[in-house]
Amino acid sequence: MPKIKHNRPMTDRQRRFVEEYLVDCNAAAAAVRAGYSEKSARRTASELKTVPVIQAALKAAMETRQRRLGVDQDRVVTELARIAFADIRDFVSWDDAGVRLRPSAELTAEQTACVAEIVETAGKGVRVKLHGKIQALSALSRHVADPAQAEAATGPRPITVLSWIPEPDLPPDEPPDGGTSCSPR
Repeated sequence: MPKIKHNRPMTDRQRRFVEEYLVDCNAAAAAVRAGYSEKSARRTASELKTVPVIQAALKAAMETRQRRLGVDQDRVVTELARIAFADIRDFVSWDDAGVRLRPSAELTAEQTACVAEIVETAGKGVRVKLHGKIQALSALSRHVADPAQAEAATGPRPITVLSWIPEPDLPPDEPPDGGTSCSPR
């Protein structure tokens, strides 16, 4: 890997790295897309992010995007909190007579922001899926953590949640079709 000069203007490839970093904020992937070696992408990306002119370019580009989109940390934390503290009872009710959806006209914008999908299948009913609470709580906890702890965190760990709701005519200990596996996004 060639040594990166810290006191020179950005090269075309470094400018491309800055552009590519904005795509997904993944420095190693941005380095590869910018033309650096895949084999040393993590090391190269780590070093690129220490170059003052690249740090300044990344900061400026991210601030420009933030202003353009109207996205700030408070808005991100608010959305995470909505998802993290969503209550399924806001969307459905159930009793011995069955499960009933709450009419969409009764839901607030904050409540509908928590819904990942609603699928109606002929003969099988309706499935309501909310955005992943565990993932939102994990991300939210990094915003309220002690800064030293937050910096030490390596990012979210993959979590798999297995769940199933038995059909009314099946015994409660027998999942239909072996159960449904889902992972929070």
